[in-house]
Amino acid sequence: MKNRTRFLTRTALLLAVAIAFQIFGKLIPYNNFVVGPVVNAVLLVATAAAGLWSGIAISVIAPLVSAFTNKAPIAPLVLGFSPFIITGNIIIVLAFWIFRKKDKTQGNVSGSVLGVAVGSVLKFGFLYGAITAFTSLVEMKPQQAATLTGLFSWPQLFTAIAGGAIALVVLKLAGKALEYKE
Repeated sequence: MKNRTRFLTRTALLLAVAIAFQIFGKLIPYNNFVVGPVVNAVLLVATAAAGLWSGIAISVIAPLVSAFTNKAPIAPLVLGFSPFIITGNIIIVLAFWIFRKKDKTQGNVSGSVLGVAVGSVLKFGFLYGAITAFTSLVEMKPQQAATLTGLFSWPQLFTAIAGGAIALVVLKLAGKALEYKE
């Protein structure tokens, strides 16, 4: 399969997985702890299997689809916060890609683990700072601010690490079958 076809196929398939979990995950109570890890795993698997631009594309598209399909009362606020969610996703993708690329060992295991760890902490830190600023600058009810802060603070660290662990297992099990060659 040619690189362009592989890129498009893998990106589309992984984006479909992320969107399916986002849409059907809304039926699950506390879905953030199910959907979040899956979406983070998809971002990292896409980066490893189809390249940096695949991870970035899904980082941009998935949060927008989620925000536009969200029926919750805070949906307009989540849509307004989407650029920060996108940036947080790109942060974890970039960290994962950079550390994985620098690791020249077979399977890039230590680079991948380090990329997940650093990317998760950076994503969490960015989103926590962004939601703190967002809730203080945008006019909203205190309960809405508390809900948003609850969604985009420590749970982001958990979902990023859990998603990273899922991605590492998927990549390990898939072996060279999913390996992206630049």
